[in-house]
Amino acid sequence: MVVKQSMYRKVLLIAIDTLSVDHLGCYGYEVPRNPTTPFIDSLARRGAIFRKHYAADVPTPSSFTSLFTGIRGIRHGIIGFNNKRSEFKCSTPLLAECLAEMGFKTGMVSNLLYPCPWLAKGFQDIYPPGLRFQGGTAEEVTDKAISLLEEYRNHDFFLFIHYWDPHCPYLKRSKEEYRKLFKAEDYRNAVPDMKYIRENEFLSIFYERKHKKMGDPVDPAENLALYDANIRYVDDNIRRLYEFLEDKGLTDETLIIVTSDHGEAFGEYGFWDHWTCYRNISHLPLIIVGSDIPHVEVETYTQNIDVMPTILELAGVEIPKGLDGQSMAPLLKGEVEVFRDEVVVNSDATVVQRMLVKEDYAIVHTLARPVWDHVKEWELFNLAKDPSQVTDISEGEADLAKEMRIQLGDWLSENLNGRPDPLWLSVYRGGWMWRGLCSVLKPDELRKAYERYPELKRILERREVYYCA
Repeated sequence: MVVKQSMYRKVLLIAIDTLSVDHLGCYGYEVPRNPTTPFIDSLARRGAIFRKHYAADVPTPSSFTSLFTGIRGIRHGIIGFNNKRSEFKCSTPLLAECLAEMGFKTGMVSNLLYPCPWLAKGFQDIYPPGLRFQGGTAEEVTDKAISLLEEYRNHDFFLFIHYWDPHCPYLKRSKEEYRKLFKAEDYRNAVPDMKYIRENEFLSIFYERKHKKMGDPVDPAENLALYDANIRYVDDNIRRLYEFLEDKGLTDETLIIVTSDHGEAFGEYGFWDHWTCYRNISHLPLIIVGSDIPHVEVETYTQNIDVMPTILELAGVEIPKGLDGQSMAPLLKGEVEVFRDEVVVNSDATVVQRMLVKEDYAIVHTLARPVWDHVKEWELFNLAKDPSQVTDISEGEADLAKEMRIQLGDWLSENLNGRPDPLWLSVYRGGWMWRGLCSVLKPDELRKAYERYPELKRILERREVYYCA
């Protein structure tokens, strides 16, 4: 690789797991009386904020793999938690490898190496908070990040910092001082309609028992308050991290990126957690701050596969050929207004899905959906009028639905380029949460579920072995 004209030789990539774009003040969130993200909002006011930034793949393993490779899951092979290490296929160097090769010190404060060992490539220093997947607190993450910054501050560096606190269990992760700032009564008029859960026997069971198993409330208003409390806890720790950079005189030299891997649902359209690719899960926050990056609000579509090439260009490092992502630097410089005409997201969770978003309409193809009876194989949503995607308009807009189905098919053919579609392997294996959800059923309930949804029985009692070379 060759170094281009140097720009930012100190790079801080901050990922807040499970952070919904709908819960940041800078993205218009005004439900609670106290702000959730006052410091992140201040970063957005001085840097670039991306309004239509989407994951290429969700949930966590696939989203972060796409982020660090600049390649979509249908090419790198990681679609969800069900994938084996041997299924990761990537012939190009990962983000940290590119920077390490050019002399950057590279550090990761994250426990992603447990489910995604391939993401450790290129990192010289790795600290997994809590010494387990999803472990640690924002305070522990920030303390270790500051320790590494102290060590790195006189060198070129790339530091990846990963906060887990907004992720369930909300109550267990929460701190009393932050719970006092966010009260359930503030959310009574903001809770989603839970009718799809109420009206479905198995969804009602799964929802109640899953939350009780995690030690979380069943009341969505209480969970929303806890979730926001945990976001504010992270925000305060990011402020502490930034104050360290200020104290050491590093802010002008450092490129700061704040983003997430996916959002969160609290009952919308019969879903909770982050088990779909609908907008509330796949639409991500992205804020980029640097000394010569003006405040700009980017309204065109971008995806997380574009983050890697953007960091490399801004760091003066050559971008590998063959990526799916593109550098967003021209957007930061005001050189272009339209970046992507459309975005496509894949998901393997409870439902196995693919979504195409274009001109504020979303066509969703759900390949497998046991238990979620109300979800149709093909759905069309107007995101401008229905951002929570609770009203399918495919029948009333049949021509548009047909047109977008064809567009998604064309996109898939072009991007697969003759390779098999890995989402169908996910259908064969079953969504990664099917076993977990069915584990809360009593024997008679499980028998009833098998009768109603034979696909569950096929997956949970499967004896076939899938061989992946």
